[in-house]
Amino acid sequence: MTELFTSDTLKKKVLCTLFSLSLEGSPTQQNMLASLGLGPELGKAILEEAIRGSFATLSDHDQLRLTEDGRSSIKVVMAGGVFDILHPGHIHTLVKARALGDMLVVSVARDKTVVKMRGNPVVHDESTRLTLVKSLRSVDAAILGSENDIFESVERIRPDIIALGYDQSHSESSLLAQGSAKGLKLLVTRLDSPFPNLKSTNLKKNQELMKSL
Repeated sequence: MTELFTSDTLKKKVLCTLFSLSLEGSPTQQNMLASLGLGPELGKAILEEAIRGSFATLSDHDQLRLTEDGRSSIKVVMAGGVFDILHPGHIHTLVKARALGDMLVVSVARDKTVVKMRGNPVVHDESTRLTLVKSLRSVDAAILGSENDIFESVERIRPDIIALGYDQSHSESSLLAQGSAKGLKLLVTRLDSPFPNLKSTNLKKNQELMKSL
């Protein structure tokens, strides 16, 4: 291995980028080079080092994949939510979640799931909410959650840490038990918020109240 890939920061950037592309889209060499933004020669050299070091593999169809060693070299944090009306509480929570690991993956609730949970439709559809969450600096990757079982998203991401918002109803012990049953080694942490009363539902109520005046 050359000195390029022995840089821990660069190695984690490459592995996190590959993990993000694997979740969100097509992890081809071309997409990796574009995402890394290191230039074609340097980027290709680094990818070759990752493959030689057994951190990644390249298939005949030009698809890159993390190996077990590659995946274990990064700490992935997962967070989830509706994110219907983004506000400072969301930003604070996601920034704190990102600080727990090397990358943050966010699962955005589907429209049908929100209606099922809250009984009311969303202001912004799932595609718009996903785009907004992806645009946040603290978010490395974002996916749409499952319409059937939220734990399907956990199995898809296989995070090292699940970061719960202060007001999310999920039980830490239940998530740990489900993870253990699926063979996942998880840590679950609940984050606090300096804006405990700032919620999307309250903001929507205030908007409706203003309209009625």
